[in-house]
Amino acid sequence: MNLNYYNTFILVAEDTRADHGEIPNGKRQNKTVGEIQFELLNGHDYKYTQEEVLFETHMLHKNIPEEARESERAAFFGKSQACMRTSPLGKRYGWGLHFNQDGYVKLVAMDSPEYRNFANQEGLTITRAMKSKR
Repeated sequence: MNLNYYNTFILVAEDTRADHGEIPNGKRQNKTVGEIQFELLNGHDYKYTQEEVLFETHMLHKNIPEEARESERAAFFGKSQACMRTSPLGKRYGWGLHFNQDGYVKLVAMDSPEYRNFANQEGLTITRAMKSKR
């Protein structure tokens, strides 16, 4: 099963309250999914695929020990997973996600020229982050 996007740009959700790319800060002891994903992606352009981001986020968010990685991976991908269109980064914090031809992702702030370039790029599949409200 392959969950990765290729040559795709995920725009921010239509109902996002953000007007720029915000750094998630939950101010809680345990990091939120948005904080974890931001830390994985910020400054690590095209290092991770969607599958890797989803799984690493799961491991960190649930505090799963490294020695359980392989069995946890099988269990995690053995059931249906939400894609990055549901990420708080695009829904709440104002970040677009560009996936290159090899399926690796880069974080792009909605207030950047690069965001506008990707949003209008020919040959790139354009989709949106899911709305927060129906």
